[in-house]
Amino acid sequence: MTDDDNLSEIKIGCLGDSSVGKTLLAKAYVKDRKLDYTLSTIGVEFLKTKRTLSDGNKYKVIIYDTAGQERYRSLSLNSIRHCDGVILMYDITNRESFNSISTWIQNIYDIKDKDFPFILIGNKCDLKDKREVSTEEGLEAAEQYNTKYFETSAKEGINVEKSIDEFLNIMLSKNLIKIKKIKKEERITLDVRKSTGKKKHNCCSKK
Repeated sequence: MTDDDNLSEIKIGCLGDSSVGKTLLAKAYVKDRKLDYTLSTIGVEFLKTKRTLSDGNKYKVIIYDTAGQERYRSLSLNSIRHCDGVILMYDITNRESFNSISTWIQNIYDIKDKDFPFILIGNKCDLKDKREVSTEEGLEAAEQYNTKYFETSAKEGINVEKSIDEFLNIMLSKNLIKIKKIKKEERITLDVRKSTGKKKHNCCSKK
């Protein structure tokens, strides 16, 4: 058993209409350099990283990158059943994607209770000249649903880590993250493994 096996897991779903930038946001957060701007997600993909949160502990973060197309809607929403929270995204240059937010939220409430944590993200803030949804509208929508609002550019990496890390820390502060308890026997094994590293011997070294 490795140290990573004993990290508490945080599972975050990423929901929103197609082409709002969910995959780019998830890949930017986990620092996956293989960014493809032309391919849409099919079904659900999983991206993983490790983050140290405000309590000083390291966590394994798993992002469920879901498809936004209508034909995959039931599959995307079903994956949320396994998540601890949701990133709900829209494209600030596409008002239709913003108008869809209320439907996505109702879909979430149909699966989870109304205390289920999510944040609202308006993506593509680098495209200011093409903006169709104002920052004020995003803030008003977040206030309506009692959540946090961030504007990001997944393409440029603007506010990506800040927004998701803050969301994770909010969940942590509200005890919405299940902390994995390590059995005493496992902890002893890990401590012993850390303190008994093997030394390398150079057979060709001169005496």
